[in-house]
Amino acid sequence: MDTSSRKKLLYAVACLDIFAGSLIVPVLPPYLRSIGVSHFIIGVLTSLYFGLQLISIPVARSCFVENRRYALQITLLVCALTYVMLGSANIISYVFLYRVILGIFSQTQALCGPMLVETLLPQEKAEMQKFMTTVGTTSLIAAASVAGHILEMRNGFRYVCSFISIIYLLNYGIVYFFLQNTPHVPKKEKNDTATEEQLSNSKGKNQKGKEKDEKQLKEINTKASVKSVLLKYVQSVTELRDVNWELYWDVYALQFLFDFALTVHLQNFPPVLRDVYNTAPRWIGYTAAMQGAAIVMFGFLSGWINSFYKYDTNHIQKTYHGFGMYVLSFLCLSFAPNWNYIFVCLLPLSASISVLRSTILELIKQRSLHDKKKQVVDAEKSVSSAARLCAPLVLGLVYDNYGFPGTSILKIITAGTATVITAKLFNSQGKDEKKTD
Repeated sequence: MDTSSRKKLLYAVACLDIFAGSLIVPVLPPYLRSIGVSHFIIGVLTSLYFGLQLISIPVARSCFVENRRYALQITLLVCALTYVMLGSANIISYVFLYRVILGIFSQTQALCGPMLVETLLPQEKAEMQKFMTTVGTTSLIAAASVAGHILEMRNGFRYVCSFISIIYLLNYGIVYFFLQNTPHVPKKEKNDTATEEQLSNSKGKNQKGKEKDEKQLKEINTKASVKSVLLKYVQSVTELRDVNWELYWDVYALQFLFDFALTVHLQNFPPVLRDVYNTAPRWIGYTAAMQGAAIVMFGFLSGWINSFYKYDTNHIQKTYHGFGMYVLSFLCLSFAPNWNYIFVCLLPLSASISVLRSTILELIKQRSLHDKKKQVVDAEKSVSSAARLCAPLVLGLVYDNYGFPGTSILKIITAGTATVITAKLFNSQGKDEKKTD
């Protein structure tokens, strides 16, 4: 198979997987509420799934480099079967079990990504990131609308899960019939490499000896993969420990607060539309799709937005205004009397999300030294993951005890705290400029 065809197939598998994963997001919480599950338990399930993904993705990337195609087939079949069973689950213990299985085995992106990178030229890798980000946002938009329509049918949740299962089976067919395996040999330690060369270069051995050598090579590769996984976990902990928190605490706090408030909003928004505003499932889907489309639109308008901040080279003023709009949008959403007001409030919220996603990262990069920029950015990803892991748990606890007003206050306080931190940064910048003058 030529490289171009392999690249197209991998893109197709990755895009279909993103769309399938996006379908379950808007329908699982309403279904769980319909069978009597509390918001806190829903938050536990969300955090558990995300936590399992964080743990299992490095394992999948390191331990299946010898035959990613075979591992991908197993992953797709397990996910297809599990979603069929999830659609019929009406007891929380079964839902819990199936989400654990999906959290461990939903590794399509982890396996497909490295396979796709191997087919790309160096200059194409940046384009791949942009393309997959666009596909992810577009999938969320399309999936919210499709899932909303299907959910209005009788046994709608079962149909959604069956639809997801069909997509996974389609991906399995693409991988099994059209995608050839090109095993990637991982980097090994010097001792392991020397041992492998010694084994592979040995001559004059009989067939039994060769089979023994191959078995030893597999054992070496397995040990190297396990060692690689452990090193990655140790490296992540070491990076967080070695960060100069006195220097970066404020910008990392902004990243945590932004992701925490955003996760609370996205997780809480569909239940609020249903419980507080009595919105039909299809209109919940339309609203979520509209918000995603607005975020994409403001992303395309980033150049026009930046034209208003020509002298804001440190991105502090833009971040300050972004968080101001962020907290104001949450405040307005908490008092919105009907869907029309919600629609209006979502526009400035989408604009602030689009702006803050880029400006916070720029603040972190500018604060870091050139030789430690990768370490600082990796630590930022860990902070962001921690926020997305904690937010569903806190949200569920607050919603069960204080309802919609409590979750609104939670978002406003979180975004407001970030605004105060940014205001201090902005004022400090102004004082420094006056001293310079």
